[in-house]
Order: sequence, then C-alpha cells, then structure tokens
Amino acid sequence: MAVKKKEIVIIVVNATAIYSFLLIDIAAGSGLYMTAKLLGAGIIIASVCSMAGVEGIKRGPKLVRNVKQMRK
Repeated sequence: MAVKKKEIVIIVVNATAIYSFLLIDIAAGSGLYMTAKLLGAGIIIASVCSMAGVEGIKRGPKLVRNVKQMRK
C-alpha cells in the first residue's frame, strides 16, 4: 500500500494589502454607492459610480504621476 503525501500550502499576505482592500474597496465603495443613491441615482447607476470611483481612487495617483513625467 502506497502512502499519499499531503501538501500544505501557506499563503502570506501583507497587512497593507488587507488594509488597502478594506479601506479602499469596501469603505470607499460603500460611501460612493450611498452618495450616489442619496443624489437620486438608480441601483445600476449607483453601482457603476461606486466601481468607477474605487478604480479612480486606485489608479488616479499613478496616472497623475505618469502625466507629470511625460510633461518634463
């Protein structure tokens, strides 16, 4: 009888990645969604606003940095 070896997979995640996910994706996304809903947008428009806003928050600083480097 052959003995099967079991593998153990350990995944290490930086605390900054977890903090970034919690702060930006959940908090900012929920805030943007609720703001859009308060302004009278529908569910679909509020969801799209939330997704676009979170992506803008994530990619915005990198985009501004690249534009400044291109102008030099």
